[in-house]
Amino acid sequence: MKAKNCSWPVIFVTFLISCSWFEKPENHDPVQKIDAKTIRVAKEALDNLKITKAENKDFPDLLSLMGKISVTEDRTTIVPARVAGRMEAIYFASGEHVNQGQILATMFSPDFIAAREEYLLSLKQANQKESAGDPSDFANLAQMARKKLETMGLNSEDIGNLAGASADDSKKFLLNVRAPRSGVLIQKSAVLGNLQNLGDTLFIIGDLSKVWFSGDLYPEDLPKVYVGQKVFINAVGVNVPLYGKVSFISPLVDPNTRSIKIRASMENPNKALKMDEYVQGNVVLAEKTTLVVPTDAIVRTPEGPVMFKRVAHLPKTLVDPSDAKKLEIDESMDFQLVTVSVGKEQSGMSSILTGLQAGDEVVSEGSWLLNSALNSAKQ
Repeated sequence: MKAKNCSWPVIFVTFLISCSWFEKPENHDPVQKIDAKTIRVAKEALDNLKITKAENKDFPDLLSLMGKISVTEDRTTIVPARVAGRMEAIYFASGEHVNQGQILATMFSPDFIAAREEYLLSLKQANQKESAGDPSDFANLAQMARKKLETMGLNSEDIGNLAGASADDSKKFLLNVRAPRSGVLIQKSAVLGNLQNLGDTLFIIGDLSKVWFSGDLYPEDLPKVYVGQKVFINAVGVNVPLYGKVSFISPLVDPNTRSIKIRASMENPNKALKMDEYVQGNVVLAEKTTLVVPTDAIVRTPEGPVMFKRVAHLPKTLVDPSDAKKLEIDESMDFQLVTVSVGKEQSGMSSILTGLQAGDEVVSEGSWLLNSALNSAKQ
């Protein structure tokens, strides 16, 4: 009996391979070069890119200048010493926010004690005469004594508490220094234990809900700027620009910097702009609309600025041999290298003069990756 020939399965498999029954896997590189200026990015690699549409937007001509934020003079209030005396307690420090009517400090003042006793005595006598049905001038004297206390800074609550103070209450001899308005303590001159004279500045309170931007303008730019012109600032932590208008142009030139001071008043929502903060202001010279893209979308090359624009390509359809009805759609994207002319840049956006149209989709993040891949493919 002859032995069986066991080599026929090997021959059969070799035949199948030679007949291409098993196809080689297709190239699935995440980035593929299509032609000299076009590159294809696979679906799994698209997460590394950000695509943005080129749009026509307001893109004004701007004059940028550095400046400083300060409190407007009409929103600054001095808290003076209304009597001579000694600082007994101070409850707030510079930079803290205070509300109108809050006690900032207390003072010991002989003048206040004398005015207090005068008021209480005249009030007592006026009440006695009124109870006896004997009208007199004590009521007028009590009213005059009350006015004296009010000029020392006492409010109705303070005056009402004078009569009810117990004999052993040491605080009844202390004068409360209250905040005349809400705001930030931009200056604290009061020192604990210090003797203050009448009229001395104890605190300065500023309301930062509206501020001044004071910028330095060079003489050659002076003809471009006028009172009432729009100004905006991009503040840290604020998503939208803060707008104001030029309210003052100095007639003097700074002898040291040879610059001219201009001032713009602007609202300051949420107190985003801080006092004495250095910021860049932008004076709007002319309003216009132009095609803009994110500046990060532009790739600077020796040949000039370029961008990667998304272009259409026919999706590749693969038919599964086991099921002719099942389709797998290629979800990759094609991007073409285009040369552009770039205009002005501001606030992270750049105007595009030529090379793009409104609605074109461009790679705004990751374009340098595509440029590197395209250059590598050329080598």
